[in-house]
Amino acid sequence: MVLNKDKHLGDRIRRNAWVELRERDDAARLREFPAFANFSDDDLQRLVGAAHHDSTSGPWPLIHEQTPADSCFILLSGEVGVYVGRDLVATLGPGEVIGHSAIKGGALRTATVTTTGPAEVLRIESEDLVGLLHEIPGLRGAIDETIARHTPPDLAHPPTDAEPTRSTVNATVPADVVNRFEQAASTAGLSVAAALEDALTQWTESNS
Repeated sequence: MVLNKDKHLGDRIRRNAWVELRERDDAARLREFPAFANFSDDDLQRLVGAAHHDSTSGPWPLIHEQTPADSCFILLSGEVGVYVGRDLVATLGPGEVIGHSAIKGGALRTATVTTTGPAEVLRIESEDLVGLLHEIPGLRGAIDETIARHTPPDLAHPPTDAEPTRSTVNATVPADVVNRFEQAASTAGLSVAAALEDALTQWTESNS
């Protein structure tokens, strides 16, 4: 029994020593990136201590579009592709903070982010990020810089009450008029919608 306790104690000591070594290495790697270059040693240690070090051996989705945000990532190595739908909109490299805007705004993810090959990331859970933002003033600045670099202007400030570009016509007209209009549109090689738009445009211009 004593031997088993000693073995478990030795295992914990070795595991803790390995975690401390990895965290020191992660902190040193973060300092190499411009966004974290001015962080103090204590801030970097606090950051890596709250994060989980994950690695992928190939392409792997870190974030799925239109899902709730539960974590953000700092890319230590490798590259990630950012997709909106099936469209690749950006490729990000080491040092970037990924998945931050949804957590800050409390919204759903606006893109899917997938590693393009082997990669290492620091994953920070949302509840830990909230605490880190209060404890490390520079972290908010690093996140804001990433948002400014990679958020298109039209997504950064989406219109709230944009006028629709198309609309339906709320009207009732005699059936024979509709039939003749449809026949005339077909003869002209136009769809009913295109012919109606042309007719409305000409009427509006002649009566303005």
